[in-house]
Amino acid sequence: MRVGVVLERNPVDLIAWLNDAASYDAAGADALWVDLDRKSTVDIAALAGALAAITSRALLVTGPVPQASADTVRRLSGDRHRIIADEADRWVTVSLPSDRAAWQARLGDAARQGTHGMLVPADPRLLDLLRNPGDPGERGDLQLAVG
Repeated sequence: MRVGVVLERNPVDLIAWLNDAASYDAAGADALWVDLDRKSTVDIAALAGALAAITSRALLVTGPVPQASADTVRRLSGDRHRIIADEADRWVTVSLPSDRAAWQARLGDAARQGTHGMLVPADPRLLDLLRNPGDPGERGDLQLAVG
C-alpha cells in the first residue's frame, strides 16, 4: 500500500520542514504532499524545487505552480512532480492510527479495497511506523522525545 505524507500546510521553519520531508522520503514514504495554506507567504514553486533537490524517491505532489516552475521541478525531481488536482482522486485521506495494530489494519483494509494510496498527516509517530514497519511494540522512547 502506498503511503503519502501530507506535510505541514503553513511551515514557519523552512529548514526543519525540509528536513522532515527528507526524513519521510528516506523512511519510505511514497509521496510527499505540499498544499500550502492560502495565506502562506512561502513560494510553493521555490519550496517544491528545494524539496526536489533533497529527496530522491517519493512523488512530490503540490498545488498548482506556473508551467515553467512545474517543468523545472519535474526536471529537478527526475520526473517525480505531480499536481494535486491530477492525483487527488487516487488517494484516500486517513487520520494517523492510534497504534501499530491499527496501522496494520488500516493498511490491510486499504489494500483489500483496492485503494491506490493513503494520505496521512505528518507526525513523528508516522515516521516511526514507516522506518520500523515490522516492530511489534510501541516505542516509548519516542514518547519521551516528542512529548
